[in-house]
Amino acid sequence: MRGQTLDHIDIAILGHLQQDGRTPYTTIAKDLGISEASVRQRVARLVSRKVIQIVAVSSPLDLGLLWSQVHLRVAGDRLDEVAEAVARLPEVDYVSICAGSFDIIVGVVSKDREALQDMLVNRIRPIPGIERAEHVLILRVLKDNYEWSPADDASA
Repeated sequence: MRGQTLDHIDIAILGHLQQDGRTPYTTIAKDLGISEASVRQRVARLVSRKVIQIVAVSSPLDLGLLWSQVHLRVAGDRLDEVAEAVARLPEVDYVSICAGSFDIIVGVVSKDREALQDMLVNRIRPIPGIERAEHVLILRVLKDNYEWSPADDASA
């Protein structure tokens, strides 16, 4: 569904689920003035097209884990190859291809410093095509918000 426009009902459903992913479909339906079946079908479509996921989100820091990012600069035509190799690592919680000083940003969750060192030195560094890597250890998160809307317009 990338690039496709969501209608105002899809956006309103997303808003409800962003506030609480456990909100009953009956509550959403009543608030929006539509049937529960319509809410159920729309949510199923959004999930199947990978527009949304409904999951429990926890903070690695609150669980006593190390949370970090690895910023990678990749050689020429190896971007997808490197991104896919990094994404296969079980400790990686996200991989994003981006523009700027780095080509890929990787989120890593580690149980301790030794596991983090092993990940960085023995499993990420040897991937062919990586020209430069910088590691950022996340010490504290001040804001982690999932309540935004595709209808938000920064220019308004």
